[in-house]
Amino acid sequence: MAEPGTLAELLAGAPAEVRTVYRTRVLGALGDGMLRETLEVFLANNCSWTRTAEALHLHVNTVHYRIERVESLTGRDLSRLDHELDLYAALRCL
Repeated sequence: MAEPGTLAELLAGAPAEVRTVYRTRVLGALGDGMLRETLEVFLANNCSWTRTAEALHLHVNTVHYRIERVESLTGRDLSRLDHELDLYAALRCL
């Protein structure tokens, strides 16, 4: 077995049922709608409020509100790297 060199490779090596449980546990409260999309775009834009707002065609205050809801629903604080990584990894657990 090859040694994983990326997070994606590490996650791919985990059993599917483990990835599913992790994803559901971390992101389940968000559902599959706008909050999850906002989180994905926010992380893809390196947590930039402005770039996320531009990408989603929203006002920056709307992005702030949605990310606050994500944090509240998941119990994660996106100003903390470990929490950011938890959410990022959960989004990658397909």
